[in-house]
Amino acid sequence: MRIKFMLVLLFLCAMSKGFAQANGQYDLQLVSVQPTDCDNNIFYIDLQVRASSATTVFRISDQNYRFEYDPSILTNPRIETELTFSALVVSTDGSVSFFTDHTLNGSLGTVVSYSFELAGGAGYPIGMDWVPVGRVAFDILDPDACIDLTWNDKNYFPPTYVGGINDGNLYSADEGNYLDFSACIDALCVESCPATLSISDAIADGTYLADLSITSDGIVPASGAVSFKAGQEIELGMGFSVKLQADFSAEIEGCTAGN
Repeated sequence: MRIKFMLVLLFLCAMSKGFAQANGQYDLQLVSVQPTDCDNNIFYIDLQVRASSATTVFRISDQNYRFEYDPSILTNPRIETELTFSALVVSTDGSVSFFTDHTLNGSLGTVVSYSFELAGGAGYPIGMDWVPVGRVAFDILDPDACIDLTWNDKNYFPPTYVGGINDGNLYSADEGNYLDFSACIDALCVESCPATLSISDAIADGTYLADLSITSDGIVPASGAVSFKAGQEIELGMGFSVKLQADFSAEIEGCTAGN
C-alpha cells in the first residue's frame, strides 16, 4: 500500500503542472531575420511561435525549444538576443507576464536546448501571428556548406516543450506544425533583401534591410542598437518607440544583404 500511495502522489504532482487543462496548439518556425555576418562568419537564427489556428489560441507559459544542427558546419551556439518573452512583458490586452532569463542549459552535442519559464502573471497571449521568441548565433566553420536546422518534436529525444496557462493552471500545449530551416551559406551571403519588412514587439539589435519598405510598431529596448535601411520608404507606426540610451537610425538606402 505504501508503494502504491507514493506512486499516486508522484503522478498527481506531475499532473498538477503538466496537464491542468489540455488546450492550445502551437506551430514553430526557424527563420533567418538578422542577416548572416559573412565577414565575421556568424549565422543568426530566430525561433518563432504562433497558434495553429483561430480555435487553438492560448496563453503561453514555460518553454523549452530544442533543435538539431551539424557541428561540422556550425559551432558555439549562444543566445544573441531575448525577444518577446523577456523579463516583464505587457501584452496588447493589458495582461502582464514575467519570464525568467533565457538559457541554453541542457544543450549537448548536436542539440540546442533553448529554455525559460513563466515566473508570474497571466501568460502571454499567442494568436495566429508569429511571435519572436529569441535569436541564436552560431560561428560558421564551413562557409561553403549548407545549413540544416531541424526541430525536435515529441518523436525525438529530448523533445520540445511548449506550455500554456489557464486560470493559473499550467499544462502542455499540443503540437502543430514544425517548420525547419535549410539554406546554403553562400546564398545567405549574396541573396537579395526581402522586398518589405514588418517589425513588431521588442526589436533585437542589428541592421534590418529591405529593397522597398520597412514598417514598424515595435520598441527599441534601452541600450539597444537598431538600424533600418530600405530603398524607398520607412514607416514608424503607432506604438513605435526608442527607449532611453538606445541607438536607432533609419536610412533610405539601397539594400545589400550579407554585409
